[in-house]
Amino acid sequence: MTDDATLSDFATGRSDEDTDERRDADGTDGVSSLSTYAWGEYVCSRCDGAAERVWRDDGAVVCPDCKDW
Repeated sequence: MTDDATLSDFATGRSDEDTDERRDADGTDGVSSLSTYAWGEYVCSRCDGAAERVWRDDGAVVCPDCKDW
């Protein structure tokens, strides 16, 4: 037996029908979420340097050097 979990181990028992009933007019379920990490072509909002990896810090995307760890 392995320590790997399957997706069904985390099932909540809700069906798609239950989820559709809870959706707001904009198609969301009232929960907003933001990523904490992204990769691509970005400009750091603190140092204005080019960055391929950024993290969200106080609502802004910042490079690894500017991230408050």
